[in-house]
Amino acid sequence: MKIFMTGTDTNVGKTYVSHLLLKKWNEQGLQTIGLKPVASGCEWIEGQYINQDAYTLQKAASIHLTYSQVNPFCFKTPVAPHIAAQKEGLKLRAQEISDHIQNIAQINHDVMLIEGVGGLMVPFNKKELQLDLIKALNIPVLFVVGLKLGCLNHTLLSIAMLKAYQIPIKGWIINHIDPLTECVDENITTLKHYLKEIPYLGYILFEESDPFFKSVVSP
Repeated sequence: MKIFMTGTDTNVGKTYVSHLLLKKWNEQGLQTIGLKPVASGCEWIEGQYINQDAYTLQKAASIHLTYSQVNPFCFKTPVAPHIAAQKEGLKLRAQEISDHIQNIAQINHDVMLIEGVGGLMVPFNKKELQLDLIKALNIPVLFVVGLKLGCLNHTLLSIAMLKAYQIPIKGWIINHIDPLTECVDENITTLKHYLKEIPYLGYILFEESDPFFKSVVSP
């Protein structure tokens, strides 16, 4: 199984959820690969730039890959990736990213989880969005809703774009990232109403020790 992890925005817990799922799949005896092909906001550590999210996925997967295999497009500045690439005299292209993912996919595995950068509509260049990469990969997505003020609008717009691009949605997960969010139950009820045709996989209180998944995605 190959799956693309995306969500309502940046900093909504995509890496946290990815880490939890990789851990569960590992416990089931599955051979897992975790990739974050594009990342901006990297630190110079032991002779190379490293993004903490990508590093987390590298360590969480059961199949060990080098850091550059996990995160081949790593940019120093914590801004939109096409801007970060420009600052370093580079250009992101969806085809190059897709080619790298397809090369890694030749490694024998049961599950490959590919985590996106930011939200769905993040530009890679003047013509291509992250959505174009997901469409080219022809794989389903898992969608993380960062539960906070504004998440209803962000979620429904994102789901509408996935449907417009005819990208299948494996399921959606609520990650309660803002403890000050008001009307939590009402927000969840609204999301369940509008996303009733998409499998609901559960609720996470961000960084709780024993998160609840209604079900675990299976290959």
